[in-house]
Amino acid sequence: MTALTLVKKTSFTVVASLATTVVLSICTPASAFMFGTSGIQFDEDTNISFTFDRSQGAYKSSLWVAQSLPNNTGYSNISSLFSETKPSDNGPANNWQGSFGNAVTSDNGAISQTFTFLKDQIYALLLWSDTGSGKQFEQYVSSSTFMNSSLWFAAQSKFGRTDCLTIGCQQAVFGNFSLNYNSTEPFSSVNAGKGPEQFQSVTLAQLAEGTKISFDDGQGPSEADFQQFSVTAQAVPEPMSLLGTILGIGALGAARSKKKHYQPAKK
Repeated sequence: MTALTLVKKTSFTVVASLATTVVLSICTPASAFMFGTSGIQFDEDTNISFTFDRSQGAYKSSLWVAQSLPNNTGYSNISSLFSETKPSDNGPANNWQGSFGNAVTSDNGAISQTFTFLKDQIYALLLWSDTGSGKQFEQYVSSSTFMNSSLWFAAQSKFGRTDCLTIGCQQAVFGNFSLNYNSTEPFSSVNAGKGPEQFQSVTLAQLAEGTKISFDDGQGPSEADFQQFSVTAQAVPEPMSLLGTILGIGALGAARSKKKHYQPAKK
């Protein structure tokens, strides 16, 4: 795989890697748990299952998990989740819709992919795409907002973010939001006035139930519809935790049954 690098324009740091690498010169916020636009981090090894939903648009894209390098100086692709083999199922039909098994696949051919996020490591999701050229890593948007700033550029690619503020530009939404693929209304109109800034992170409880993640393609705030690539993420319980839950439910049921059948002796 050709090494590509995203570098801050004032940075002297360049990282060589066999995987695509995003190089930064700032640190992400530190936190015991994050799952949103500030980054992805857990306080224990955690399995997350990602299930593909839908893709839109004429670009051919791939979704990767990227891990921070030491001292948060950069990010490297470490796991491919889903990739498009062609831009859409049937050209411009249905707004360039792509579905799994037609335009979209995964390395093992399964629509759900499980990735283990290691304790205290910081991650991001990167949606890489071409611009109609067929070049796999031509540009990207990140689930971590700070990585989408116009302060950064990618060597050997057409990456650019001229429409975003220097503090960053949100290109992903997390949570229980709505998308209307048959409408050109802004994201906030589809979500009862709630803008993307109200869908920046989820709690552990929400992640356990399952949460949606959807990306915009970085064409500017005026076109931010967050419909380009959508997945569902859900925490996968550890086998012992699941067994404990089952045993707990069984014990509670037995206790209730015993209480129901117990009749105190009459005096």
